[in-house]
Amino acid sequence: MAFWTWNVDGDTFVMDEMGYQLWDVSRNGALTFEHLSGKIHPADRDRVRAAFVATRAIVGPYEIDFRILTEAANVRWVSARREGDDAGIVDRIMTGIFFG
Repeated sequence: MAFWTWNVDGDTFVMDEMGYQLWDVSRNGALTFEHLSGKIHPADRDRVRAAFVATRAIVGPYEIDFRILTEAANVRWVSARREGDDAGIVDRIMTGIFFG
């Protein structure tokens, strides 16, 4: 399990160490939704992007399963979960978890 936060206005992600390992990304430099989207399997990418954007307007739990590609060209299954709705977020920061 990996924890993440997303700054909605700055479009920057921060994850715990497990998140960076799961996604096979470096902690150095800014990590954006677009950068993470580029690691999502092409067959899942549009569906995940649409679902992630939609959660900002939907009240209640959000859950989606998808594949990501690691640098070693391995496919890894990930499940993302969080609560939807921008109305309740504090300091424009959303939080959630990844299972992989």
